[in-house]
Amino acid sequence: MQAPLSLAEVSSAHRENANAFAALTFAPREVPSATERFDFGQWKHDCSHPVIFKGVVSDWPLTQSLAGCADDRARLHYLARAFGRNTVEYTQVPRRDPFMGYDEHGRQNFEYALAKCTLSDFCERLRAYQDDPQADVLYARGGANALRSWTDFANSTRPLSMLRGLKAHGEGIWLGSGLHTTYLHQDAHFNFFAMVAGSKRVILYPLEAIADLYPTPFFGGVAGTTSSFVRPVTPDYGRFPRFRYAAKQSWVAVLEPGDLLCIPPCWWHHVEAARGLNLMINAFAWALEPRLEYQFEVAMRKSIAIALTLNAAELSDVRERLYATSDVRVHGNVDLSQQARILLRTLARFMKPAIPGYWQKIARCYYDHYIFQINGEPVAAHPERHAAWARSEAAAKQRLRHWLRFRRALLQMRYRYVRAHGLIP
Repeated sequence: MQAPLSLAEVSSAHRENANAFAALTFAPREVPSATERFDFGQWKHDCSHPVIFKGVVSDWPLTQSLAGCADDRARLHYLARAFGRNTVEYTQVPRRDPFMGYDEHGRQNFEYALAKCTLSDFCERLRAYQDDPQADVLYARGGANALRSWTDFANSTRPLSMLRGLKAHGEGIWLGSGLHTTYLHQDAHFNFFAMVAGSKRVILYPLEAIADLYPTPFFGGVAGTTSSFVRPVTPDYGRFPRFRYAAKQSWVAVLEPGDLLCIPPCWWHHVEAARGLNLMINAFAWALEPRLEYQFEVAMRKSIAIALTLNAAELSDVRERLYATSDVRVHGNVDLSQQARILLRTLARFMKPAIPGYWQKIARCYYDHYIFQINGEPVAAHPERHAAWARSEAAAKQRLRHWLRFRRALLQMRYRYVRAHGLIP
């Protein structure tokens, strides 16, 4: 029988496997690895770029157990035996194009967590994939597979003390057969990727690159995220010429077992899995207090709709006054129309000193792109979608749906906290 690989040997193998990722048409800078001098507490306050902590989850029982398996078949056997009763929700995409995002017409080309089964059955399907080179790609979707709901699985991990003080929004389990790609998108939270088995490449961009990434309507992409219509590894420069400029702001990280990637809120990320079984756990932490973050989302939806009723001169006037001072007083702007005053008052709320500096930068970037449209058409790939989306979001039924989603997320997280621990203490 083949001797089990040590964690160091697994990491070495995956360093070699990282070279199997397709070459990029641009030269991103590498995400830095944290040194002993790295001040993570300060990073949580300025979060100006992503960072990797090498080997920080290597001592988890789960990481150690999978590293001790001889191969992927042994890893699947271990997962099925140890955690097989848990229910998995997963996505299935064709191997000829295992990209989960948008087709050439801007339509979502896959179903999010379209099926479910036990983890034991899912592992059996993954084994069948290994035996059939033409089989579809399978990917258990993290958001649908909550870590704290799999109590036995959660107990094989450990909370990360470095994340103490953050407020957990959700933690998901991602398990796949390999070679799948997740569309370029961003999340309005701190995002932490803990790589347990396999290897992934993550391409990242700051929110400021938004105009060059051809975004969807605000929070109007896949699964309620703001997403991009571009495929970064194989970009169509004919359809997306501005994407060439995004290269100057790109970053890249190759994750190996034991690594933790820390992504600032609203940073764009595109995730590719290397060949072979891969397992990752991600944790979201609120970047603002939940109530404020929800209010910001509401304010953005409301402001986008209002902005479509104003002319360019009015929008320019509102922008100039908004950024001139954080102390915006509606009564001192009587020369503005009523709608313009409402817009100014709504936007100013998130530019005040009480709002963290990094979120003020996020707010300004969103304001300039979606409301003041300083970059031109906000949804340049499909301009007809911006106004249509704004009208649909103004409907009372849609507003109620967003409120219920927010309340449900809070209640689910509170319930999960009493069931099991997660990455965030």
